[in-house]
Amino acid sequence: MKNLTDLEKTVIEEIKDGDYFEEMPTMCISDLSDYTGISTKILRGVLSSLLQKDILIEGEYPNGMTAFHYKEQ
Repeated sequence: MKNLTDLEKTVIEEIKDGDYFEEMPTMCISDLSDYTGISTKILRGVLSSLLQKDILIEGEYPNGMTAFHYKEQ
């Protein structure tokens, strides 16, 4: 796996424990913030980095909320 910061590792582990949506572990930013205690402002940067590293995929829940899917490595 690519070089990851501690925050990135924390977010990945939390998403892996999230709901399975579209057959991938998935979580929205508000749930990530609740479970990790990390502010949404910081999470936006962490999630952006993980998207750029091709570790996460951005999607959408049926209710319109943005979903972050973990790609099995």
